[in-house]
This record gives sequence, structure tokens and C-alpha cells, in this order.
Amino acid sequence: MGGSKDFLLRLLCAIALVWAVIIGRELHKEVQARQLRNPDAYPQYEDLWTALGAFVGMLIAQLLFRPLFSSFARAMIPKKARWSNQVYGAKVERCCDSVFKCCYYAAMTTWSFAILRQEPWTPSVLGGGGSTRFCWTDGYPFQAASVDLRRFYLTAVGYHLSEVAMLLLEVRHPDFWEMMLHHTVSCTLVVFSYGLNYIRLGSLVLLLHGATDVFIYFSKVVVDTPHIRVIAFSYFSLIVAYAYFRIYVFPVYIMHSAWVESVAEAGSQVYGWGYLNFALCVLLLLHMYWFGLIIKIGFHYRQTGQARDLQSNLSSMDMADKKKRLDDDDDSHNATQLNKTRACP
Repeated sequence: MGGSKDFLLRLLCAIALVWAVIIGRELHKEVQARQLRNPDAYPQYEDLWTALGAFVGMLIAQLLFRPLFSSFARAMIPKKARWSNQVYGAKVERCCDSVFKCCYYAAMTTWSFAILRQEPWTPSVLGGGGSTRFCWTDGYPFQAASVDLRRFYLTAVGYHLSEVAMLLLEVRHPDFWEMMLHHTVSCTLVVFSYGLNYIRLGSLVLLLHGATDVFIYFSKVVVDTPHIRVIAFSYFSLIVAYAYFRIYVFPVYIMHSAWVESVAEAGSQVYGWGYLNFALCVLLLLHMYWFGLIIKIGFHYRQTGQARDLQSNLSSMDMADKKKRLDDDDDSHNATQLNKTRACP
């Protein structure tokens, strides 16, 4: 099962990368033509310096936060006898990263909601009073965006790029290919959506994902602590938030707008429509898979009495390490036997 899942994840990741490269090669001409046509209302390449600054700042902040918070994380998570030092270290590291990300998403969600709640494209299901069809009206693709909205969006671009860098820099965890697929799709979406001025729809995607990520990373912060009531609260809050934002709002409103309303309102002006919807479908697939794991966590706790993050599945690192040692022992034993056989007259 694990091999089939990894094969599918790698295949989707390869498709996303190849398709993104193809679009990226053609994207420059389209963006340049639009910039020349209406330079005041269309995003400029110089804007990406803000994203680059956010990328560097976020990457440095995450790398510095781990050693600064690790002592607090160790105090929060008592080491259990069944955990090896490698697994315990990974859990402490995950706690540090989760605290940072929970704070980041809480700040970004508050910021985005303050910007979007009065906008005509924010639907009532996300706290607004408008309709998602306005993502494609008002002269799309030459829709004006406020300075604050652009700053928010470029900060998100920089953060998503830093997530890819962090994934490649750290020790490979069991969920590596899931996260690689997610980060590949997310990064290409935020970069392309800014260049193609999908900022209205993209801002809604960032809002609903950020609102969910607050609960995701809060649950990852507390999952290995001894505070059962806090763990239970975080778990049920996560189920409600995930089901509402990612299983209901995301496909029913966001994907419907990208798939149907975009064509109805903007027609052929929606450049990269195919990749946009492919990437959103991949995100929904990952959402459904992870929601299944979240539900499974509840059943696992009921059966064993142990809270466990089945998505990261850090405990399996011990199993992989033991298997590697057994394989090495077998190889050593086989080599010894072969040498003895050769030594015999």
C-alpha cells in the first residue's frame, strides 16, 4: 500500500512540475503583454522582490526558532520509553516548527480576513457578503488590488517558497512525498496566480487554508504532551474546521468558481485554466486523504489510548531504522559466510 501511495504521489508531483515548467516558459510573454497594456493595474515583476525578502526572512526565522524554542518543547513533551532518541528529537523539532507555523497562520488569517471581509468577492461562508463570481469581473485580468492585499499575497508567496526549502534541507520524514506534492502545487499556484492576477481567487484560497492550518498546527503542538483535555479540544476543533473549510467551502465555492464561473465571466481571458484546476484538484485529493487520517487518529486513540499524528508518522522512523540495521546485519552475515566458503579448500 505504501509503495503504491508513494508511486502515485511521485507521479502527480512529476506531472505538476512538468506542466508548471511548460506554462512557465509561456507565461512571461503573456504577463509582459498584459503589463504593457495596463501597467498601473497589473502586477509587476519588481513586486517579487518583496516575496524574495519574505522568503529569506521566513527561512531564517524558522531555522533560528528551532534552537530557541527547543528547551520549551522538551519541557512540554516528556520522553516516552518506546521512543528512540531519533524519534524524540523529531517530535521536539516538529513541536518547534508547529508553534512557529501556528503563529504565522494565525497572524496571516487575521490579516487576510481584515482585508477581505468587505470585498465583493468574499462569500458569506468566509465571513464576507459578496460572491465568488466577482473574482472574474471588473475587467479581469486588469483588476486593481490594494497595496495591503498585494503585500499579504507576496508574503504568502515568500512563505510557501521557504516551506519548500525547509523540506529539502531537513531530514526526510515518512510524509516527504505528500508534503513535496503539496508544496510543489502550492508554490506554483501562488506564483502563477500573482503573475496572472488571480489574486482575488487566490486570496480566498489562502484565507480558508490559513484558517484551517491554525488548528492543524495547534494539534501538532499538543499531540505529544500529557494534556489529554487540550489534545481532545484541538482534535475536535480540527475536525470541524477541516470539514468546513477544506471539504465543504473549498470544492463547493472555490473550485466551482475556478471551474465554472471563470469561464462564464471571463471566457478565454483565463490563462492557464487547465493547470489552475488540475492544481486545485490535487489539493482536494490531499485534503480528502488527510481528513481520512484525521478521522483515523480518533479511532486509533479509542483503541489504544494513545494520541498520535498519523500524517507525519514519526514513530515509523524507528521501524525504518531497525529494518535498515537488520538488512545491514544480513548483508554482513552473508558476506562472512561467502568469505568462509571461499576460504574452504
